[in-house]
Amino acid sequence: MALQLHGNVVANCFFAIGIIIGNLALIAIILLRKELRQNSKYVIVLFLALADLFVGIFPLPMWTHTLVAQEIDMSCSTLKALYACGSITVANSCFAVIALNIDFILQSTISSYQGMCKKMVTCILVAFFLLGPIIVLVPIMVNGQYPGAPTCGLYSLVQYARALVALSYWVPSFIAIITTVVSIAVHQKRRRQLNQSSSSPTAPVDLIVASFLTVALFFPGEVLSLTSVTCFSDCGWYDILSIVLGYFAYAKSMIIPFLWFLNQDFRSIAKGQIPSNANQQPVVSQPPPYYTHQQYLQNPGAQPAAHQNNYCRSVITEKLELQEPMKR
Repeated sequence: MALQLHGNVVANCFFAIGIIIGNLALIAIILLRKELRQNSKYVIVLFLALADLFVGIFPLPMWTHTLVAQEIDMSCSTLKALYACGSITVANSCFAVIALNIDFILQSTISSYQGMCKKMVTCILVAFFLLGPIIVLVPIMVNGQYPGAPTCGLYSLVQYARALVALSYWVPSFIAIITTVVSIAVHQKRRRQLNQSSSSPTAPVDLIVASFLTVALFFPGEVLSLTSVTCFSDCGWYDILSIVLGYFAYAKSMIIPFLWFLNQDFRSIAKGQIPSNANQQPVVSQPPPYYTHQQYLQNPGAQPAAHQNNYCRSVITEKLELQEPMKR
């Protein structure tokens, strides 16, 4: 028993340290680089890192303290906070995948998705990611509780427990899978249109892997949550299995930040290099302003040495020379 307790404490500390270090590093890099802060994708990643960081700051230390102090009987408010944190974290992760895929689809299909339009949509996606799970889940948590239940009634009523699990994971994860498939289809369509040229957009590998890890690592624990409705404290195997599968969810919050570090586009922007146009529309070169079209075709980008500070001088001179023969 002591050995099992020691192993649980060590595992909790390992995951907590990994979650805090990885997400703090990701948050710091995004905040320090202006190019990352102005990228709608990494704005959503920033808030996702904040949500994952919260997991390493609040629930994991709380469970570790419970194991060390062996305080099995916790107050109702503590249990409510821990269970609510777990459900909202799962929902936030799925909603973040949905928001990232929507942002990628908009950037890949709408050429006018820039400027104020992009900022407004980013704000809507962030609000959807942060407030959506709270608005959906909190009423169920409040209404599904009654005094005197074994865990303050949070999972004791079958209808509320299943609604909580469905709205926190099953429905958002299903939508996340659909949006990921759409992102892959959009990428393949753009790639065919550009004939796999050098300007062909890179595949959203980071979004695909993030979607897979989010859905897959939460899956075992959410299946067990449905079983716990009927089993609850009468099953001895449930406690051991719930601890093991709970580490899958903690692993998600620890792995996802390092996933962005492996992204070449993220590393290039973080190093101050020119970011790639992976999610942007092809850039068409335009002639310099106030320059004649014929001169631009013959010698693109050139400026007369005598008029380096006056772009329109060549155009004016050419018009005056044409007008002089007419006067004569």
